[in-house]
Formats: sequence, structure tokens, C-alpha cells
Amino acid sequence: MRINSLACAVPVNKVFSTDYVSVFGEETVEKIVVNTGIKERRVVRSGGCTSDLCIAAAKALFEKTGVSRDSVEAIVFISQSPDYLVPATSGIIQAELQLPETVFAFDVNQGCTGFTDGLIIAQSLLKGLGMKRVLLLAGDTPSKTVDPNDQGTVMLFGDAGSATLIEASDDPFHYIAGTDGTGAMVIHQKIGYRNGLDVAKPMPPISQLSVNLDGAKVYEFTIDRVPDMTKELMKKSSWSVEEIDAFVFHQANQYIMRNLARMSKIPMPKLPVSLDEFGNTSSASIPLTMVTRMQDTLEKSAKLVLVGFGVGLAWSAVALEWNNGIICPLVELEC
Repeated sequence: MRINSLACAVPVNKVFSTDYVSVFGEETVEKIVVNTGIKERRVVRSGGCTSDLCIAAAKALFEKTGVSRDSVEAIVFISQSPDYLVPATSGIIQAELQLPETVFAFDVNQGCTGFTDGLIIAQSLLKGLGMKRVLLLAGDTPSKTVDPNDQGTVMLFGDAGSATLIEASDDPFHYIAGTDGTGAMVIHQKIGYRNGLDVAKPMPPISQLSVNLDGAKVYEFTIDRVPDMTKELMKKSSWSVEEIDAFVFHQANQYIMRNLARMSKIPMPKLPVSLDEFGNTSSASIPLTMVTRMQDTLEKSAKLVLVGFGVGLAWSAVALEWNNGIICPLVELEC
């Protein structure tokens, strides 16, 4: 598998952590910024959706590379904030991008591991079905599901979308993935068909849309799973820390990332960070970090370890070689 090109899009609308001083107080805001490392985020305005961001990124990618849209054989759209419950957003994207009707298009409901899961799925389509080119779209608009009065989440999440063009090749590709569903409710929304969505009953209160997050349990899970996964993946790939050019972690928060680096014995200069400017962008956080923080590294061939972890509770990581791929400039979208 080879990444041909990568593009990301964010809303133009910026929200600063200091904007919440009047709500939570200066001391509380300062403490949150110190712990999370998040100073600002990009947030969609009313009406903006994840597909808008992913489509904008994909259009930039096709324009930059000149790759024929007719050559795309599959669309994998990964998000926990689709346009609708029905139909799948991937079909809407196929029409908007004017991709061929022969394309295999489907949605995947995943968040923090979305990008790494998507790479694993793309590899399976290339290797298992003999496809030549897959378009992976990973993005989220988590700002739509945070309680504005919840200081634990409202200053954490930002919105972004990504588009990655993936081609068949014999380049090295190694992965690890897993799920512990006993922790499924550690990060969750109450609303759903099991709890409230039923045309025969009154609509559930809007408060059920908000994300509930147990920060202590998320941290415990991350520290328990991710360092061992990272070390196991390095053994699988036979790459040492010294050989690897960058470890791109899901941008959860600064405190978690620093502890993961320490426990995995990864030098901080090899751990690029974008959450200070964009916050936790869920499934888009890894590609957004690559686009905005790794231009120099990705101008040449590079060995990369990409690590996702979080909602599910799930974890997945891939080790791959970046080989003459194209990084498109960040798209800033009015949405």
C-alpha cells in the first residue's frame, strides 16, 4: 500500500480557549489549557457538516495531483458525525465528487481510530479484492455534540475532514488493532435507537445528543493499551525508534501524549503535535497533523508509525513507508 496524496480541510471559524474565561473563570481555563495544550480550535457554523470538509479536501487533492476521478474504485467514509442516519454519506460524496457509479462506497462508524482503521480497510480492499486505488475520507464535527456548559469537553474538540488517496503497492505495511467493548460507554452519546429514537414515542431531549466522556477511564485505558501496542508494532515491522522518522498519535490531549511518549521511550521531537491549534479532531487528527506539522519530514521518504486510540474502546496502529506522496496545502472552508 502506498499513500499517493493527502489533504485536509478545516472551517475558517476559530474559537479560542480564552473565549471561555467569562463562562468558567480565568483560573479554570488556564488549568485546562495547561493540561490539554489546546489554545484554539476550528468549529463549523450552523449547517456545516463533516462531508463538506471531506469533499473540500478531496477536491483539493484531485486538483493538486491530477489523478483521474474515474480511477477511484472505492470510497471509505469514516466518521461519527455523518450527514444523516440514512442514507450513507459516502453515496452523497460519490455524487458530489462525480466519481464513477462503479465505485464501492460505504460508511464506517468510528472516531479516534478512524484514520488508522481506514488505512487497514483500504489495504484489505487493495490486497483482498485487487483494487488499484481507494479514496479514504476521515473526519468529524464533534463540536456539534459537546455541551457548552461542560468544561471537560467544550474546549477539547475541533472539527476537520481529510482525504487520502491510497494505491496498491508492495511497500511495507504492518498493523495492529483491537477492541474492548466492555468500555464502550466510557465515551458515548445517549441518543440512539436503543434509547429514544422511535417514531411512536416523543423525541428525546436534546441533551441526549451531547457526548459523555469519563476522562479518568479514558486515560487509564490509553496508558494501559497504547505503549504496549506501539512496542508490539515496532517488533512486527522490525523498525527501531531510531529508524522511525515520526510517530503520529491521535491528538487526544497534551497530558496523554507526553505520558505515551515517555512510556514508549519516544523522543518528543519525533511526536508532532497539532492539537494546540486545532484541538482533538477525532478521526481527522492524524492526517491533520501530517498536513500541518510534517511538511519537511514528508518531502522525502519516511518511516511512519500512526497510532489511533479512544472511543470504542478501540485501538489501532499502522507502520508504513511514506514514499514520494503529495501533501496538499490546508483548505480553510466557509462552512
